[in-house]
Amino acid sequence: MTDMNKTWMGQTLNVVSSTDSTLIGRSGLVVDESQHTVTILEHNIERVFGKSSIQFTLNDGTTVLKGSSLRQRPEDRMRRNYKEA
Repeated sequence: MTDMNKTWMGQTLNVVSSTDSTLIGRSGLVVDESQHTVTILEHNIERVFGKSSIQFTLNDGTTVLKGSSLRQRPEDRMRRNYKEA
């Protein structure tokens, strides 16, 4: 099972690339995910990021996930077969 198919709740998300340069380097605990957004808890403040504008890793992993290709509901994303990231 790849990071794309796992639940992201409770994992640490690290933004490695973004169309908005102020988001690069941000990280926090994933507390919510919807079809188009992911919400993290960063320094006790909830931050909502659009999936389409970020590329990220989970738990300091080496696989970079492209949010634009993962814009499904979480329950649909977990069942889907993906090509390698």
